[in-house]
Amino acid sequence: MRALLTIAFSLFILLLGAGEKVHAARLDSIQIIIPKEQLILPGETFNLGVLAYKRNGKIKKNSGLLWRYKVEVAGGTYQAGQITVNPELSPSKGKYIRIKVFPRRHPELTREAYVPLNYETNLEFVPTHSFDKAPGVRVEGQLIRTYNNGQIRVSDKLRKKREAENFRFATDGGFWDKGKFTIHPDFQQIKGHQSRLFIQSVNTPSIIDTFSIQLDYKHNYQLQVYGRSGMDGHHGFSGSDGSFDGADGSPGGHGADGEYGEHAPDIGVWVDLYHDSLLNQPLLYVYAENLWTGKEHRYLINPAGGHFSVNSVGGRGGNGGHGGRGGDGAKGRDGEIWIERKVEKKRVHKPFKETKIVTEKKTITNSEGEEEEIEVKKEVVVTVWKEVEEEVVIEIKHQYPGLDGGNGGPGGAGGIAGDGGDGGSIWLYFTEDARPWQHLIHARSSGGSAGRNGAGGRGGNGGRGGDGKPTGRSGYNGPDGPSVFGWAYDGHDGEIQIMPTEEFFFYLSATP
Repeated sequence: MRALLTIAFSLFILLLGAGEKVHAARLDSIQIIIPKEQLILPGETFNLGVLAYKRNGKIKKNSGLLWRYKVEVAGGTYQAGQITVNPELSPSKGKYIRIKVFPRRHPELTREAYVPLNYETNLEFVPTHSFDKAPGVRVEGQLIRTYNNGQIRVSDKLRKKREAENFRFATDGGFWDKGKFTIHPDFQQIKGHQSRLFIQSVNTPSIIDTFSIQLDYKHNYQLQVYGRSGMDGHHGFSGSDGSFDGADGSPGGHGADGEYGEHAPDIGVWVDLYHDSLLNQPLLYVYAENLWTGKEHRYLINPAGGHFSVNSVGGRGGNGGHGGRGGDGAKGRDGEIWIERKVEKKRVHKPFKETKIVTEKKTITNSEGEEEEIEVKKEVVVTVWKEVEEEVVIEIKHQYPGLDGGNGGPGGAGGIAGDGGDGGSIWLYFTEDARPWQHLIHARSSGGSAGRNGAGGRGGNGGRGGDGKPTGRSGYNGPDGPSVFGWAYDGHDGEIQIMPTEEFFFYLSATP
């Protein structure tokens, strides 16, 4: 029997070996496949596939985990059907990674591939919104990258570090901040009326895009100055509640008055016209000065579409503080409780024990041996209820009257609002050349709005009367604090004067 088992096992091994040879014979070769639409870039991941060619002519495509294959990568790492390129290979132009793949059971079918890395061939900054071509304007856009395999990527979240770190930004006549390009607000810092943004690809440093803006100064410029607003009056403090039984609540504090708004600064505006040789068109030069602080502002305005508005606004008057709430009156003291005790006579039934002789019949056997019934006397104790008179102590509960509750404290008065500050005076000076464009300069001086009066504080609640016989009277609610009668006044508008001046401006562009 043992010999038969040995022969059967040997036949099984032989058949298994023959099956493996047949399976091996089915696989003829393999090919590494990488989809052409994928970008192979430093720090990024792409998918890997394998084509298996069978001897019977069939082809099997393998993708995903590739657990039947061993994958080795020089210049990257492999995991679960994907290859991640080493970030250190940036810049990527002219570089490659080596991929080695073979079936785990048939290393003799090894295939290698040298895969070149992709790189940018073009980079372009494209605005996503229309914008005025004037100093101080912010331009939001996206970067479009074209790669050597024809693929295109759009980076439209340049505010995020993850996207912005793929580029280097430089400016001339502007600055880059938080994913947006801002034209320099001072036209004197812009050369030849052109503001430029330079973008360089980190991965392909030779690719640089220049986004240039030729300024036309067709913009609605605005200059606004304000007087300081008056501070609001602080609210009155709430009164404290009565601190002992029956005590009145204390009054609420008065609201403080609001401050007056300050007068707005006076402004001088000088306007001249000159012919700009670079743009070959007339431009208005506007110089504005805060006559209180000396701060200067300069503008170039294209009469064909540009405007300038200057506003001087008085400070807002401060609001009056609200009156504080009156404190609540304390609860009245409860009436004192006392016990009256008195003795009364009362007839009650009470049990008593008494001894009583009773006669019982008993059967005995006499001397003659006969049964005989006789009477026998016997003492027994019995309970007898008798009516008796006794003295008892009775307790009677009494309570003195409760005391009155405390009155609520009065609310505090509301504070008076402050008046608004007056608008500043604006002086407009036009040269003879600029006077025809006077309608493009808009001036307004407005008084500041008045503050609001504070409301009177609410009176405190009266305290509840103390418990007793009778109960104490509840305290009166405190009166609400008075509110201010009337209102504060808005500030007055400032005066605007228009006067002539001599020609004063000669444009010099920023030197290269």
